[in-house]
Amino acid sequence: AWLEEGGVADPYGRLIAVTAAPERAVEFGIDETRVLPFAESVGGRYSLWSSIGLPAALALGVDAFEELLEGAAAMDEHFREAPVAANVPVLAAVGDLFYAQRGVQTQAVFAYDERLRLLPSYLQQLVMESNGKSVTAEGQPLQRPSSSILWGGTGTDAQHAVFQLLHQGSHLVPVEFVAVAEGDDEQDPAHHRDLLLNCFAQAAALMAGRPAEDPARAYPGNRPSTTILLDRLEPRSLGALIAFYEHRTFVQAVFLGINPFDQFGVELGKSIARAIDDPDQRASFDPSTRALIERAGL
Repeated sequence: AWLEEGGVADPYGRLIAVTAAPERAVEFGIDETRVLPFAESVGGRYSLWSSIGLPAALALGVDAFEELLEGAAAMDEHFREAPVAANVPVLAAVGDLFYAQRGVQTQAVFAYDERLRLLPSYLQQLVMESNGKSVTAEGQPLQRPSSSILWGGTGTDAQHAVFQLLHQGSHLVPVEFVAVAEGDDEQDPAHHRDLLLNCFAQAAALMAGRPAEDPARAYPGNRPSTTILLDRLEPRSLGALIAFYEHRTFVQAVFLGINPFDQFGVELGKSIARAIDDPDQRASFDPSTRALIERAGL
């Protein structure tokens, strides 16, 4: 109606629906030839490769999106065919589990390229929504730690924010650095060179440390890190990188015996929010929540 009021002729002919409920899109008025379905089993964090990738295809262009898919397919093939001892997602997952099962509760990811600034946030959802479970796929209590808490940041910004703890704090935090050998054409090459130098230096310092007579200036070292170095950041390598993290997350779930594809913990907050919005149900909430609702004027 809004499009029609704005003078757009045949507004429904300009709409495409991407949905797991195609029949509802048709009821809404979308022509069935313009409905792009996907399976209900495709969770949001795994949906890039489905028809939900349409916005990315529109933004990047079909050629670039196809290269993204090809990069992911190459990683899929590697994961499917490579022996375990040389299978990159499997080896990475085993490393993650090695520390998690020894009581290490967090892991950090730092992207030393501004173009990957959203990668840590993306991985937070992928890893913690998939493997943040306390029961097995059979519904039995999980008798060991599940997913680590994943956090991170970007390049040298993070060095001045959190690396003090990583180098000298009492917590052991495995760190993953993601860097790109070839910089963005729009950047000063000297700037990108400095980024790479800082990235490699942080990894070396975490490993080797540095003794000092003054304990406050001593770095213990022996702190684990991994560096992923892409030759170039392009659709194909980005697709492979994302697929690598997806398979890595899946392998962890297999070893833990949990289902990485549900997210019932997300649904609880949504249902409670709807209940809070219902005046007839507010009396059932605890005094603290009722006081917050009143204080906020809801």
